[in-house]
Formats: sequence, C-alpha cells, structure tokens
Amino acid sequence: MTTHAYALAERYIASWNETDALRRRNLIEDVYNEHARYTDPMVDAKGWEAIDATVAAVQNMFPGHRFALAGDVDAHHDTLRFQWHLAAPGADEPLVIGFDVASLQDGRIGQVFGFLDKVPQMA
Repeated sequence: MTTHAYALAERYIASWNETDALRRRNLIEDVYNEHARYTDPMVDAKGWEAIDATVAAVQNMFPGHRFALAGDVDAHHDTLRFQWHLAAPGADEPLVIGFDVASLQDGRIGQVFGFLDKVPQMA
C-alpha cells in the first residue's frame, strides 16, 4: 500500500498544481471517485465538479504558487495521511502548510479531511 499511497498522494498534489482546466479535471477524475468529498476549515466540496471549482479558486487566490508533498505518506488499510506545503517558486518558507487525511474506496480517494497548520494573514 505504501508505494500506491505515495503515488496517489503525488497525483493528488499534481491535481492541485494543474492549471490547464481539462488536464486538471482528468487528474481529479483519476484521483477521486465520482462522489468524493473534500473538506477543510474553509470549504466542503462534494463531487468532481465542486472539487475542481475549489482547486481553481485556490489557484486564483495564490497565482503561481505550487503545492508539494512535505515528507512521507503514511498509510494503513484504506487511509493515508500526508503533509503538504504551498509556496511561491524559490520561496524560503511555505506560505501555507497543511495536513490531509484521505480515505480510499476502490483505490481512489472517497473523502479528504484537510487541516491547515499555517495560513497567511488576510487583510
């Protein structure tokens, strides 16, 4: 499961970085099951379309920034967890740090519980 979990987490992060709408949607449909749910303190998105809209909104909020896995992906049974960073290219420190826990259904993500450990001060 560990190799599969890491590969799935990498594709998940790639979907958050993909700015081409068609390629992003294809990644989302590959990573999540059709009725998946993504929740964090600021959003509760259900289904491919809502998840896609959420990713697009985050990209609009932080143009040019990139997500990256921050460390190992931990997995057991049908659950994985990992930390990620969002940073501008070349930045010394990430702007946002998060921690996600995902439950899998038939090899794809069915639910993501997102936690935000570091967020920028918004004016």
